Formats: sequence, C-alpha cells, structure tokens
Amino acid sequence: MELTFLGTSAGVPTRRRNVSALALRPRQSSDWLLFDCGEATQHQIMKTPLSLYHLRRIFITHLHGDHVYGLFGLLASRGMLLCEGPLEVYGPSGLKEMLRTVMDLSQLRLPYELTVREITADQILEFDDYRIETVALSHSITCYGYVYTESDRPGRFDPDKARRLGVPEGPLFGRLQQGESVTLPDGCRVESRDVMGAPRPGRRVLIGGDNDRPELFAPYRGADLMIHEATYLQKDFDRLPRKFRHTTARQLGKAAAEMKIKRLAATHFSARYDSEEKMIEIEREIRENYRGELILASDLMRIEL
Repeated sequence: MELTFLGTSAGVPTRRRNVSALALRPRQSSDWLLFDCGEATQHQIMKTPLSLYHLRRIFITHLHGDHVYGLFGLLASRGMLLCEGPLEVYGPSGLKEMLRTVMDLSQLRLPYELTVREITADQILEFDDYRIETVALSHSITCYGYVYTESDRPGRFDPDKARRLGVPEGPLFGRLQQGESVTLPDGCRVESRDVMGAPRPGRRVLIGGDNDRPELFAPYRGADLMIHEATYLQKDFDRLPRKFRHTTARQLGKAAAEMKIKRLAATHFSARYDSEEKMIEIEREIRENYRGELILASDLMRIEL
C-alpha cells in the first residue's frame, strides 16, 4: 500500500505545511482513500499522481476546521470534473448536518452519488480487501481514530515444493503463482494451494486524529505503522497557560515503544516548529523512548508498506 501525507501542520498552515490530510492507496489498486480533509487539500492532491476520479471513500476524524474545511471544496471540484463514481464519507455525529447546510446554502448539486455515514466508537467497517475499525480518542471534541487492516495476503510461491511435485520451471510456475491449477504431462494435477506457503496476515495501519492519549490504540500493539500527532515538545506544552488536548513528542515515543509499533510516523506539528532545528528537537524527544523506524512526516511525502 502507498500513503501520501497531504498536510502535516496543526491548526493553521505554514509556508511548508498544509493542514491535516492523508491519502492511502491499497495494494494493487488505483482507487484510494482520504483521511481528513483540511483546507486546500484539493490543491495538495493536484501535486500528486492521485486523481479525484479514483477517490472512493473519505474518513473524517473530527469536525475541527483544520481537519474538515477542505471537504466542501473537494466535493464541489469532483463534481465540476464530472466524476460519476459514487463517493462515501464517514465521520462523527454532526457531519451530515454540516454537509447538508453548506450544500443547501451554496446550492451545490453533485453529479455523483454521495453517501454520508456517521460513525460511533468500536465499529468495524468491512470492505472488499480491507476493514476499518473506529477507536474513540481523547480530544476537546468527539474524535475517532481509524485502524486500517488489509485482508490476509496469499502465501508466497515455493519453487522447491513445485519441483518436488514434478512441475517443470517455466510457464507452469507462473500459472500456479496466479492461483491456477496445472496438469502435468503424466496426467497428475497440481493445485496452486499445494505449492503456496501459509497466508500472510494483512498489514495494519493506525491513523490517529487529534488525541492526547495515544495509548488508546494499545489493543492494536505490534501494528505495522502508526500515524499520530506529535503537536508539541514536552517543555513547550508544560508552559502553556491553557492545556490543549494534544500529544507531545515525548508521550508519543513512550506510547509507541510500549505498544511495540514497528514503524512510527509523527505528524500534526505545531506551526511554531516550522524549521529543521525544531524538527530535530521533536525527533530527539521521540527517540528518548522509541527505537523503531521513525518518520517525521512532511507534506507530499510518500511511504510504502
């Protein structure tokens, strides 16, 4: 699968970062998913190979503006491009009213079917090749994280096993790898399952919205990738006269280490950290506890799993 960070700033955009949005393209698919849609997300999409024609589902974590204000323009632009494929939008209670109000007052009429579904905690949404689970997070407004899990992948082809069964190297190997059965010259039939290893568990990605308790993802320990906010350095958060419900870099590193996260992508950085020097400080603070693979997300960064 491929993930593209479309916005990595917290609250307001900066010269280098737009506000929250993340694209996920499942393996072997041209269709893709969008998680959050802050202002100007559609501009960010135009800087990537992603196409609104292939956008199938949008998942909103919460209704704060830096996570949702770009949604109205994106829906309208998709209509102006005459996209006809249906689009599903998922998010917390209030999303339907928000969209209906904007669409009614602006007289927005879409040429495609738009389905809006309001979610609750601990839901499991099943799709063809993956499922998405919802996790209630801790923020100043109702907020959900999403757990994306691929369907199990086929086992790997075992050429030695195929040879022992008498299959000659060549085109028959390819057919077996594609899931077909083959008949050998002596009339013996070899099934694809006879030469494939055990199915491999689908990869799991944890996608956090705004949240001051990253340990709420603990039931999914060992995940392949966790994408989560690291809005503040601990020293700056401690000095705030009013405490906003966000995670610090130190908190995130500690939680990711305890959950044995394989790869961690930190994002949603306060605008005060819009410099390389400050990002080094954030990395250092996460590294106080976390020893796995660490990514400090930047706009238009792409990673593959």
